[in-house]
Amino acid sequence: MSNKFILTIFTGVLIISLTGFFLAISVSNNLKISLERIEKTMENLDRKEALLDKRVAPYIYTGESVGYVIGFENGTRFYFSGPTGLDSNLQLIGRFYKPDVAFLPIGNIYSLSPKSAAYAACLIDPSSYIVPDRYASFPELVKNPEEFFKELEKYDLRSKALKFQIGEEKELLGIKTEWLGHGAWLLESPKGLRILIDPEVQYNLNFPRKYRELVQLKKIDLILFTNGRFDSLSLSDFRKWGQLFNPVFITPYELGIWLKSRFPSYKIVAVDQGASLSEKELLKLGVSKEKAKKFSDLIIDVVSASHSSSAIPE
Repeated sequence: MSNKFILTIFTGVLIISLTGFFLAISVSNNLKISLERIEKTMENLDRKEALLDKRVAPYIYTGESVGYVIGFENGTRFYFSGPTGLDSNLQLIGRFYKPDVAFLPIGNIYSLSPKSAAYAACLIDPSSYIVPDRYASFPELVKNPEEFFKELEKYDLRSKALKFQIGEEKELLGIKTEWLGHGAWLLESPKGLRILIDPEVQYNLNFPRKYRELVQLKKIDLILFTNGRFDSLSLSDFRKWGQLFNPVFITPYELGIWLKSRFPSYKIVAVDQGASLSEKELLKLGVSKEKAKKFSDLIIDVVSASHSSSAIPE
């Protein structure tokens, strides 16, 4: 074998080796670049996830919202829809429970708008009064009920419309009724039973100053929550209500179970849509005889609502 041939083979092997070496370096560099890009992408995703967690993580899903139809000892029926949207069940509620007074949200954005609330009132068709709430409490909400009242004219319901000023008490069919701003209401039955509906204070800037320390309310027997959203319920206020008045709390089922895990000493009755509560049922659900007896002439029907429900843990 000639030296020339050997040199040729050696040169070829060297070229192939060097080519492979440079290819390996190139692939390695490309792989390194790719891995760096993947790492950066993952970091970006982690940052986005962290931002998302800050916005979503504080909220805990607490089931569905509900509304309430309260039947008082004198036969008067109040319907509190809580925050809700339009739903065919509104007509069923009107036909079956036949409320005398309907309390409906009109603020838009988070529940009914003035236009849809007027149609909801038409579906419910209460016998005596239609009362708007959940407006003028946040900047993005409807400022006053005038548009709602105008929409009611289309259904010949304007004569039933009743406007409350915050902190104003009116007697409606024998029931003392006071608006505490947003969706919060204070009721007193003919026999002196005192009831609160969605009594949020911390996030309700319109809550009457005369009750800001809560002790001024003197006595509260029953508190009903339609949902767990911050504008209806905050844990700090919930704790104060329990400490000051030791009332019976009635809540949607999942919300009640969640609250029970945090306030085991409070009497929390967790119920679902369709329930009908009287003294008998409250006794079955663990309410003491002394407390349940106060509700001997009261019937609370739990009805459907079209609205989300989520709570913010402390």
